[in-house]
Amino acid sequence: MTSLNQMPGSYDEFLLQNRKYINGSFLYVIFTCIFTGPAIALGIYFGVFNHTNYYACFIISFVMLMLYLLCWYLYKISPYSRYSAYIAICVMNIMLVYMSYEKINVRVTWFLMPLLSMLLLDIKIYVSSCLFNYLMVILSIWLSAPFMSSITNDVTPRQYFLNEAIARSIESFIMAVVGYEIGRLISFYYKSLIEEKHTVSVAERMMEKQIVLLESMSELYDRVNYIDFESMIEQSLQCGQKIEYKLDLENNNHSHMVNGMIDEVPKEDHDRFLRFTDLKTIQSRLSKQKIISEDFKKNNKNWYRLQYIVVASDENGYPTKVIFTTLNIDEEKRKEKFLLEMALTDELTKLSNRRCYDRDVAEWKMVAPPENLCIISVDVNGLKIVNDTLGHMAGDELINGAVDCILKGMKRNGKLYRTGGDEFVAIIFTTDYKEIGEAILNYANQWRGIYNNKLAISIGMASVVEYPYVTYEELEKIADDIMYQNKAEYYKQNGIDRNALYNKYQAR
Repeated sequence: MTSLNQMPGSYDEFLLQNRKYINGSFLYVIFTCIFTGPAIALGIYFGVFNHTNYYACFIISFVMLMLYLLCWYLYKISPYSRYSAYIAICVMNIMLVYMSYEKINVRVTWFLMPLLSMLLLDIKIYVSSCLFNYLMVILSIWLSAPFMSSITNDVTPRQYFLNEAIARSIESFIMAVVGYEIGRLISFYYKSLIEEKHTVSVAERMMEKQIVLLESMSELYDRVNYIDFESMIEQSLQCGQKIEYKLDLENNNHSHMVNGMIDEVPKEDHDRFLRFTDLKTIQSRLSKQKIISEDFKKNNKNWYRLQYIVVASDENGYPTKVIFTTLNIDEEKRKEKFLLEMALTDELTKLSNRRCYDRDVAEWKMVAPPENLCIISVDVNGLKIVNDTLGHMAGDELINGAVDCILKGMKRNGKLYRTGGDEFVAIIFTTDYKEIGEAILNYANQWRGIYNNKLAISIGMASVVEYPYVTYEELEKIADDIMYQNKAEYYKQNGIDRNALYNKYQAR
């Protein structure tokens, strides 16, 4: 009736298609039955049917012709009707009764009627067809009992009726049960086929989606590998080519693609690279998260990101299919570096800022200060007065002037940070820190700008040489205290009342 390739999507849809097919097939059956009358007429002519007449043959053919026209009309207006074939079966049952009445007994035909209804796979139609068929059988026995008993001459019509009715009842019951089981098996068979086709279709759609996903991923990434732990297959999708390799985890913990990449990894990263790409542990690592990734350098030049992505998992959440990708991330790393430098750099002076200073100090605090460590705390004197009187361009000039003087004095012996508006901290590693301090002050005294004709700075210095048993925080505080003492002395020598300046600023 329906091939597997043409199998509908659901069992209900199959029943509809089956109904249409059965209704169409019944038209051929009924059309064939139209020739039953002429066939019986030939039997009368050759002496096979001696107890009937040609009129009965005409009635049979005429009724079957009318039934054919009725079923043809019903099929045209409603090909999926469940009652078209049922009506035909009932009419043919009635015609069998008529044939029995006319002494035309074709016994095997009685059993065909319920079996034909079974093809509709409708339990209600099958049961009602069996019951109607049984009633028609009993009626035909009753109508033919007088004639059949007269032929045998050894039983009465009543005895003949009872004997035949009991025998036909047993036969009808057996036929009904067997037909029901056959119909149930056919229904189960088609349900199984439809479910199997649905499962296959779902798997095919998922496979198609995975193929599309893999193909799209191969365009996004530099390399893409599909790893199937169920079939132990590794498939390379590089450059649109699908090359398969067998996975042999007993002798090799890594995929074919990873083995080809190991020479590109710097030696110091070999162990980390091999741990990350170990296929014996990747499933357990991916069972906790769907994606894992790590960044590596290639030949100490380019950055690339390795990534494992779960495609499918079993019922316990254990990955069975995984995608392994590599992606060049040089541009991303450059952006990260640029953003990090922006976050750690003072915009005006291009020096490292307070955030960078705190980060570096946090690292230094984890170890004992080296013997040649010296902290220089520097503050620009009178910066606020210059900003208020000459403007911020003049103030910026003072700040940049101070930076130039400090850097010249340091002579690349350390690192300079701008930690506040007019505050700087230099971390140097030298025992000649006093000479550096003097050099910075000398450069400051000699400095001249466009908006300012002098630069005054205060310096505080504290070294491990002078204070060998203090912590970094204590050394930093000593340098700050010395700087503030020098700053106070500068304002005092120049007759500047810092409190008056502060009160004036607050009043504005």
